[in-house]
Amino acid sequence: MNSQDFLSFFRQAAPYIHRHRGKTFVLHFEADFDNPHMTAMLHDCALLHSLGIRLILVPAIRRQIERNLAAAGLSSRFSGNYRISEKAHMPAIINAAGSVQLAIEATLSMGAVNSPMQDAAVQISSGNYLAAKPLGILKGIAFAMTGSIRKIHPEAIRTHLADHAIVLMNAIGFSNTGECYNLNSDEIAAATAAAVKADKLIYLSAQVENYLAAQYPHHLNPAAARHSQYPDTWLCQRLNLAANVCEQGIARVHLIDHAREGALLQELFTRDGKGIMVTAEHYDQLRPATADDINHIIALIRPMEEQGILVPRSRATLEQEIEHFHVLMRDNTIIACAALYPYPQEQTAELACLAVAPEYRQHHRADYLLAELEKRARSIGLRNLFLLTTQTGQWFEERGFTPIDISELPQKKQDNYNRARNSRPYRKTL
Repeated sequence: MNSQDFLSFFRQAAPYIHRHRGKTFVLHFEADFDNPHMTAMLHDCALLHSLGIRLILVPAIRRQIERNLAAAGLSSRFSGNYRISEKAHMPAIINAAGSVQLAIEATLSMGAVNSPMQDAAVQISSGNYLAAKPLGILKGIAFAMTGSIRKIHPEAIRTHLADHAIVLMNAIGFSNTGECYNLNSDEIAAATAAAVKADKLIYLSAQVENYLAAQYPHHLNPAAARHSQYPDTWLCQRLNLAANVCEQGIARVHLIDHAREGALLQELFTRDGKGIMVTAEHYDQLRPATADDINHIIALIRPMEEQGILVPRSRATLEQEIEHFHVLMRDNTIIACAALYPYPQEQTAELACLAVAPEYRQHHRADYLLAELEKRARSIGLRNLFLLTTQTGQWFEERGFTPIDISELPQKKQDNYNRARNSRPYRKTL
């Protein structure tokens, strides 16, 4: 990375640094120290902690349990997402949980000179932050020492977070009778996030890169996540879990590929991220423009004006016409705009100044913006839209607009038609 790239990234990250400070994130991950990115990921967690983010770590220990059971000559069965944990299995399971906890604490306690952990001084807190109960017998299957969550103790967790510690949750839960139960770490992460009212729940997962490469949506609402057509069953289960969590009040759930180094930081500190986000919020927000948006609109449309794609508009013109403009926002940044000039007597409106930031032109933002403005035109009783263009006629034809004669435009528009520009008129019936 050259100095300019670094400056650009750092400046883009700055709003997210401000926004995330003081927020609570729950991070679920497969605690596999054979993964070459595991140590780097934990060092990234220490970095998040140093930026004022309150972190709760929930490690999954399935692989360590499998290894310990195999070493002891034992094997276990699964029913759904639950391991059937026999009493004979518990020493191996408890050993797996303890060894993972110690390995995480050791990694976060590093402070070697010239390492990412230099001067980090991270404090880690772990303990009996949840109460467990036996899962019991489900559909005739006895789950023995497999448990479920009885209660999360959010105040205890918040106290340690307020004391600037990273909280480490354990996959072993304790009952009121003092017994140890093996719990599902996915459920621990979801229940903890809901209990402490976390701002984000993050899953480091498999198959995310393949999902993104296959051009599936990066941002989903709960309904879309629950009905994803992606063929991988495991990832679909995670998407369904994310949907459930969102409906429990967690604003955003992120799925990030666990095999990609630095994906956690890229997801949190870049505008487009590197993962899948499930949110009940409207991530891309379309709203009427205000006078405060004029500088941003000018920056967005100026390059297209210089190319002759858009009609040049002065600041004064924009100030007069701002009530006709709409802007598409992403994380408080204007990424697209368009104007809708109604002609009520003719039951039509002019679509004008449709512009999308270059980095978003491959993500169907123009289609979304067009569709939303068509809806708004219909809602006020308009029957069609028209536009004038010099270079983008084919794009509009592909979306249902047809060429018309200048004489078919509203009379007022005909009177103001710029013949030197020689724009082609198009119309679409709504």
